[in-house]
Amino acid sequence: MKTKLNLFFTALTAMVIIISGCGKTDQKTEGDKKDTTKSTTQNTTAGENKTQTTGSENKSNELGIKEGMPADYPQDVPQPINSKCLGSLNTTEGTVVTFESTEKPKAILAPFTEGVEKAGFKKGEGEMMSDDGGMVLWNKDKREVSIMLAWDKEKNVCSVVVTYR
Repeated sequence: MKTKLNLFFTALTAMVIIISGCGKTDQKTEGDKKDTTKSTTQNTTAGENKTQTTGSENKSNELGIKEGMPADYPQDVPQPINSKCLGSLNTTEGTVVTFESTEKPKAILAPFTEGVEKAGFKKGEGEMMSDDGGMVLWNKDKREVSIMLAWDKEKNVCSVVVTYR
């Protein structure tokens, strides 16, 4: 039970960090790991005025959160339906992957549950779920997968955190 609570609080902390960090990419301090290089070219031939901007970015921010899906995302763990991956973070409790969806928590949880249980995972104890969100844990051999969902009524968006190890 202690491991489940640690996993829950790790996922919750990661979710809060990621959500609070959204939209703040234009602030840059000396210690930032994010390195952005942009070049702009203009073509004014034959009366045309085209501007092309190209950029390259390091895919990690100052908190160590990497953009996009992690390369080691398990094939036997489904991605939440109708969701967009915001990023991932490696912790001592496992890899935490955050998603955002316009689906309600229970609509996301049902196919996710079906997918992990079809892959041989068994539901652990202590499921906490309501219409506004919650957390569920599954085990398979020495592996654990959990999903945490939180509905934001103001934005009509569900934050989803999948943790695996």
